[in-house]
Amino acid sequence: MRIAEDAVGIVKGEASVIGYDFSAHPDVNLQFGEFVVAQNRNGEWVIGTIRKLQNINWLLISGKSTYQSLQLDLEQYGESIEDNEEVIASVRVLGKLNFNGERIDVLPNRVPIPNGRTVYRLSDEVLKAIYNPGEGYINVGTLLLRENVPIYLNADELVSRHFAVLAVTGAGKSNTVAVMISQIVEKLRGTVVVLDPHGDYVKLKLPDTGKKYVKIIDAKIRPEEMDSEELADLIEVAKNATIQREFLAKAWETIKYENPNLGGRELIEKLMETINDWIRNKAAIYWDEGKKDYLTEELKSDRVETLRGVVLRLRRFLRNYGGLLTSEDLISQIEPGKANVIDLGPLDEGQMKVVVGKLLQGIFEARVDYEKARKTLERIEEELRESRAAKTSKLEEEIEELKELMKSIEKKSKALAEPILMIVEEAHIFAPQGEHNDAVRVLSRIAREGRKFGVGLGIVSQRPNKLNEDVLSQTNTKIILRIVNPRDQEYVLKASEQLSNDLLADIASLGKGEAVIVGQAIALPALVKIYNFKEKGGDYGGEDIGVVSRWRKRAEEEKREEEIQQAYEDEGIEYDL
Repeated sequence: MRIAEDAVGIVKGEASVIGYDFSAHPDVNLQFGEFVVAQNRNGEWVIGTIRKLQNINWLLISGKSTYQSLQLDLEQYGESIEDNEEVIASVRVLGKLNFNGERIDVLPNRVPIPNGRTVYRLSDEVLKAIYNPGEGYINVGTLLLRENVPIYLNADELVSRHFAVLAVTGAGKSNTVAVMISQIVEKLRGTVVVLDPHGDYVKLKLPDTGKKYVKIIDAKIRPEEMDSEELADLIEVAKNATIQREFLAKAWETIKYENPNLGGRELIEKLMETINDWIRNKAAIYWDEGKKDYLTEELKSDRVETLRGVVLRLRRFLRNYGGLLTSEDLISQIEPGKANVIDLGPLDEGQMKVVVGKLLQGIFEARVDYEKARKTLERIEEELRESRAAKTSKLEEEIEELKELMKSIEKKSKALAEPILMIVEEAHIFAPQGEHNDAVRVLSRIAREGRKFGVGLGIVSQRPNKLNEDVLSQTNTKIILRIVNPRDQEYVLKASEQLSNDLLADIASLGKGEAVIVGQAIALPALVKIYNFKEKGGDYGGEDIGVVSRWRKRAEEEKREEEIQQAYEDEGIEYDL
């Protein structure tokens, strides 16, 4: 395997195990971010990336700083000016090459590179071996400066240890996520659930299989699985409206006790009917779960008005969102081996948080139960094989219970019987900094414990500094597209162990679809050109409205109408617009 391509310079000045400078060959065109290689004192090949390029002319730096003096120098030295040009490149060392069959690993470098050593451009063959696909890898793009070097991410690391896609609006977040989804679903046949607040993926079509492995699921609200506080949030009862929340809780527990098989819109209508009965009778008759009995509370006029306010909110909620109420379990619609897009668009932010919190909690708890049952079952069966002991009736009963639990989860959704990846678009909505709602709590738990139970987490956001720090810091792979806000940059750096200051400097200068990828899913940090999903044959929503084209279309229609009207008027015929 060829390690080095053409010589690009000679090492000079101070050099350490983490970096060095070299004088560039005058006929070589170098670029920021280029991969280079040189040998250290032990003869080991050390690779690095160019992090700084300086152009110096030694004839023009002798203390002369005015325009006139520089003009005189140019006239005096003439063509020899160019012979005194020097480009000095600064390199950040990434490590030494360790050859392992077809693969090349990069190990820590312990020895500096001596002055006078030749620096070479690293060959494409070596880069391909470093970013080797291996088993269970997905291809997301190419090296920014080497278009024929594909970049692969380790799907096990990506999913088990979570990832984040961060960028400003329009930098290519949705395209990046779509590329990852298509690779995971089409190549690995993995199960993905996308929480989609703005309809970015409702038109998702995968490049090779179209809509075969895509399922769009309308987000519905299942009220029967909510407690009274969640219901109060849903119908927008203020947090400090303690009396309204108290009576709502009493009524809610009563109708759920009395109607165990009722759900969806009917349950909310029943709730409103119960509260209206209380208002008419000026007495609240409610079920007390603690005392296992009905209690009666006389209602004064101020309490009656409080209850009228609750009814008003319930009526408004049914008017605006009644069509979103269902008794069907959202999780049961998730299918294995597909991209399951949960369309949250019809909900407002408060309702999104409630629905997402319940959905994530249900998925995570089911996966925890399933994996615990599976591991316990495997342990028991292994112990029986090793000891060759006969099954006791108690042991058989335990085995049967474990199998029944697993079957019940599989019956709910076959997708819950295997690892699942949750991708949360606009994650700052559901896990905002400083807020402690149900969605934040379950996202934090998935971030901390998900890998043990096969629940992967991908968070996507255009406002990194608004994201919950605990959630962001647990994502071990960062795919960072263009970020220009200094607060966002600093926040991402703080939450990323693998991100250095010099890589951070790249982020603001990235173009659309270009990303810095760091973390455990990639062999080395890299500047990557993400594939264009639509050019690959895929499709998704989320594109800009096209403001100017809309204006022009309307203007053209107006012009045609005016021309028709004028033609009629020229003929003396009345024209009715």
